[in-house]
Amino acid sequence: MKKLFIFITLIPMIFMLASCKDKDMEGKVVIDFWHMSPVGSPSFSPMKQIINEFNDSQDKYFVKGTGFSFWDYWDKISLSISGRTAPDLGLSTIDDVYGRAKGKVLYNISELIENDESENNIDLDEFRESQLEFARYEGSLYALPFTATARALYYNLDILAEKGYDEDDIPTTWSELKAFAKEFDKVQNGEIVRLGFDPTYGNATYHGWLWQTGEDFFDEELNPTLNTATHVMVLNWIKNFNSEFTRAQLQTFGESNNILGIDPFAAQRVAMIVHDDGLDQKIKDAGGTFRYSVAPIPVPDENGIHVNWGSGFSIEMYDNGKNDTARKEAAFEFLKFLMSKETQIKLAKANGWLMSHKSAMVEYTADKPILKKLLAEVDYAMDKVYVPYAPSWHGNDWQPFYTQALEGTKTVEQALADARAHYLQKKQNWETTNK
Repeated sequence: MKKLFIFITLIPMIFMLASCKDKDMEGKVVIDFWHMSPVGSPSFSPMKQIINEFNDSQDKYFVKGTGFSFWDYWDKISLSISGRTAPDLGLSTIDDVYGRAKGKVLYNISELIENDESENNIDLDEFRESQLEFARYEGSLYALPFTATARALYYNLDILAEKGYDEDDIPTTWSELKAFAKEFDKVQNGEIVRLGFDPTYGNATYHGWLWQTGEDFFDEELNPTLNTATHVMVLNWIKNFNSEFTRAQLQTFGESNNILGIDPFAAQRVAMIVHDDGLDQKIKDAGGTFRYSVAPIPVPDENGIHVNWGSGFSIEMYDNGKNDTARKEAAFEFLKFLMSKETQIKLAKANGWLMSHKSAMVEYTADKPILKKLLAEVDYAMDKVYVPYAPSWHGNDWQPFYTQALEGTKTVEQALADARAHYLQKKQNWETTNK
């Protein structure tokens, strides 16, 4: 009876809240914004406050925010884009803006900026050209860089101290990294208890290691470069880094970290790891109390290049083939609000991300030593080239061959040769259907 009373009491409140929201939207242009701060997440309330701040700042527009978890978001946004039901404003990955712009699902942001005579127009000088170039299609911007992700070498100072090391001893080359890492491996009863480092863990990628040699996965004609001596050297280095362990041991150790549901570095099960700026927030969320810091990723001993993988998010205005002028104007106004210095700082606080606005992040990281070091690495970050015949070239296309090489079911040379043949076949198929 008590439950029934509570339910009946709540009904008028629900209708009252709904009518208040309808009243807030009355006479306004309503737009949808999708983000990655779902209900229940630590960033949900701060994101909601940011949206409410915009809604309360003027009387013409109303933004409805919808948050999804990271992995759900990508499924949702991909399906909505293909079905022409995308939100007015949303996040995506900056390195494949080209495909969406060519598919005519995005508004031309350059035109909107050029025609905007307001005082709060977007200042493109506040964003890195290295990111802006990925947001362009046929000379115009069809997205803006939203985050400024970078990879770096995280290291556990407490673990290093076991051997008498500190920040001055962090390795800078591949050979130094391997020798240093071996000092921190721990094995009990044939099982790995702790690893010093593994070049496949965290956010370390094959193409990231390859870039440090000055070579890329594709040449200027977008042909795969997998048959070179450099590829063989890099893949062998990755494969042999922890050669004293079997692949089964390494996989068991990696799977045990997944079962724990916590990053292996945050769990202090690896002394060092390559990761992005998001790991700093994960450690804080996990209640980590150990001492740690970050440094540039070690490079090859000869002619190594200081570079890391960016892979930042873009923010995009979706047309959906409707060219709704009112909603386009509303989305652009909200875009300007999100890309302002003040809001970029608030977004960084909300998500724990490094955002793309340069002076905003200098101010935000001024009293945050680790994020300040990570921000410095953004200037050395690059993104992967967009390949129309293999947009997932670094992931699903490459992973089977990478795994075969690591597990030893194929030699490094054979895995690379087979991968190259795979990409060339995809290129031929694509060119046949896209002439």
